[in-house]
Amino acid sequence: MNCETCGATLSLEDMTRPNCPYCQNVLKHHARAAEHAALVNKVLSDRIGAQYPGMPPGQMPQIGYGFGAPMNPGFQQFQEQQFQGAMKRAGWITAVSILVPIVLLLAIGGGMVLWMLVSR
Repeated sequence: MNCETCGATLSLEDMTRPNCPYCQNVLKHHARAAEHAALVNKVLSDRIGAQYPGMPPGQMPQIGYGFGAPMNPGFQQFQEQQFQGAMKRAGWITAVSILVPIVLLLAIGGGMVLWMLVSR
């Protein structure tokens, strides 16, 4: 492939860099990839922001602009926080759903025993 600005022949290694090694202009496919990444980041921000309205904008996951860049680990951290919060809530719900019936049974049983003792 040739550089569209200076016409230099680019090797495969040259094409993995964002700029032409000869004229230093941004290569067209890297510029297009950056546009796509910006669009994906906008869509992710909108979708995740709608799904998790309390999430601060700085923690929204971002797709990198580099060649083959991995996703930001912030999204994995966010998922871990959501999971930990859900487990904590589930623990409280389980404890309450077990303790409330036990307390009610003891109160009703105690009331019945007291009623039987008083009514004699």
